[in-house]
Amino acid sequence: MVTVQLRHSGVTVARLPHVVAFETVTELRPRILALLEESDCLHLVLDMSRIDCFDSSGLAMLLGAWHRSQATGTALTLAAPTPLISRMLNITQTITVLSVAPSVHEALRPHPRTQGDNAQAADQT
Repeated sequence: MVTVQLRHSGVTVARLPHVVAFETVTELRPRILALLEESDCLHLVLDMSRIDCFDSSGLAMLLGAWHRSQATGTALTLAAPTPLISRMLNITQTITVLSVAPSVHEALRPHPRTQGDNAQAADQT
């Protein structure tokens, strides 16, 4: 289940569960999309630090969330991806469109992230 860790000044931090894969995305997707559409959410940070199992359906879910974030004008940042997820983001080149931070703390910093920052963040994990 998606667990909201923080709501403050337009920022919502939500932790993803240990498994983000085919068997869980149908439950996770609506919750993430609902968080993106909350009127007081200007920036959604997804804490990925505890994910043990992640597959292509999880990646598709994240890309769908990114598309929705673009439509709603809500910033979306993936925080603390595990090495497995970082490799998948790099191999599929989704690192070039998704905003990625090496930690939740870094994701909460007020500076804008660039695509170069994304590749560097993925390499650090």
